[in-house]
Amino acid sequence: MKIRTYKTKAPYTLLILAAALSISACKEEDKKEESTMYEKEDAKTEKMKAQENAPTELKAEPMTQAEAKEVSVNDSVTLKGSIIYKELEGGFFAFITESGDRFTLHGLDEDYHQNGLIVEIEGVTKPEMMTITQFGTVLEVLNVKVLDTSKVINRVETQ
Repeated sequence: MKIRTYKTKAPYTLLILAAALSISACKEEDKKEESTMYEKEDAKTEKMKAQENAPTELKAEPMTQAEAKEVSVNDSVTLKGSIIYKELEGGFFAFITESGDRFTLHGLDEDYHQNGLIVEIEGVTKPEMMTITQFGTVLEVLNVKVLDTSKVINRVETQ
């Protein structure tokens, strides 16, 4: 009979042990939930503080086109190099300086649309301007001085 009582106590012992483990697991999950709740509250508080410090009104002063041009003239650069013709998307004239810097020319007078023309260009770089040429920075041309015409090859793309 002792063996029989041992067998009947085993399932009860296992049941009590399982219940105790599940209760302790629930307590750990509750602790995790409480900590994440506090973290969420902290995040909300930080977000509210950031919104309080944010500017409530953005102000921009209007600028005329003449004023914009005047600002860009003050930031002009003078470069020496060659005007070249590239056949991309209908073709465009680019500029390679003596040091190898590449520029897409914007506002170049048609008199200077000559492949291989060596010039000195005064202009303003426009790194924020995007083009489809993907050939260096845009250079807004203000003034051109021809230095050499002996290397001009019209209507032939330069490699």
